[in-house]
Amino acid sequence: MALSAADKKEIADMLNAFSVRMTTGQQSRPVERFVYDFSTGTVIPGVETGALAFTERMTTGRQAVPFPEQVVGAAIETALVPTKRKKAMSKFNKAVKEGMKIIRSSTSYGKKGDINNSKKAFSAVTKTVSKQRKGAKLPKKGVLRSVARKARSILRTGGRSIFK
Repeated sequence: MALSAADKKEIADMLNAFSVRMTTGQQSRPVERFVYDFSTGTVIPGVETGALAFTERMTTGRQAVPFPEQVVGAAIETALVPTKRKKAMSKFNKAVKEGMKIIRSSTSYGKKGDINNSKKAFSAVTKTVSKQRKGAKLPKKGVLRSVARKARSILRTGGRSIFK
């Protein structure tokens, strides 16, 4: 919740009144002060104006909602408002993701865990997966062979196979 300038000023005034009270040696209320507060039904005059203004503001316009009502409101909102289901990842994208994982774990495009030229690596993986989707032969050797094997296994799973 964003605070307005007036809210910030009220909070600052209350904190200033509190800091004045703490620095003037009035940390514990003397008996006279307690009797005065009890008999007049008020609090320390420095804090009173800020506290009254804040309570008046909360009753007009803004309302403090009790926690049980917040829980019930949230439950009703989630029950009535349909949430959009996350779109399923395509097999091609899964294959590219796994291919990039294989590239990252090899030393072909830089040391393990790092990729020196990510655009070149991504391009190679995408082209390899695309070729496997079309049914091309596996590369003879190298990291792209393992990418192609993984892509083939992902593209084959479920439904009818695109490979003969």
